[in-house]
Amino acid sequence: MSLCAKCFSLRAAAILCGGFAVVSVALAFPGAERAAAFMSRPTAIGAVLSLAAAMFFCGVRSLRRKHSAAAVMHLGCALILAGWGVGRIAERTSSPERPFSGAMPLVDGEKSDTLWKGEMLDTPVGKLPFTVELGKFFVKRYGDDDSPVKEYRSHVIIGEEGKAPYPLDIRVNHPGRVCGYWIYQMSWGQARDRMGNPVTYTVLQFSRDPGIVWVFLGFAVLFLGSVLFAIRLLRSRPR
Repeated sequence: MSLCAKCFSLRAAAILCGGFAVVSVALAFPGAERAAAFMSRPTAIGAVLSLAAAMFFCGVRSLRRKHSAAAVMHLGCALILAGWGVGRIAERTSSPERPFSGAMPLVDGEKSDTLWKGEMLDTPVGKLPFTVELGKFFVKRYGDDDSPVKEYRSHVIIGEEGKAPYPLDIRVNHPGRVCGYWIYQMSWGQARDRMGNPVTYTVLQFSRDPGIVWVFLGFAVLFLGSVLFAIRLLRSRPR
């Protein structure tokens, strides 16, 4: 058996998957922040991208052997891992001129292009390549003012260079997308302005992850591979 065949044998794949499972469980103990910091290291990113390359190689090999279900599932896993790696690279190479993520608190009529971080959102992260103006923040309840909140959304006006301003509605589970950034409705609250008057504010979350499309595509391909594998099993059952 050649060295390549040994590296990509079923036994080697089982050992590799078991090792990654152990690492995944171990990363749960330090907490989400430490685990994220560990996985953002160049060595961890390189390991995941190497695994993505191995998955892609196995998918191509399965395709040559006319194992379509296995090929599609391997390629789906490769896309998911590669998309994650691309996102982490974008995060590590972010700059104040092109931030990776951050939050923006706004009140009605306020315009901004600055992202913030921290518990109090008091540390600037960088500036967006567009402006966001909050036209109106809406809070919809099930009944009177004391009833639970049914929905809240932000009606914003986006200003891009060279384009006319255009409206955009940001709701929970219905983000918007501008210049490569996903805009999420993060939270809202009530405070007082400098004059002591009560105001309602919204907090929008911005994230620029170029690999997320690869991840979504990978899950779709992986699902297709699972369907093909199930069909293969059903056809191979003795009648």
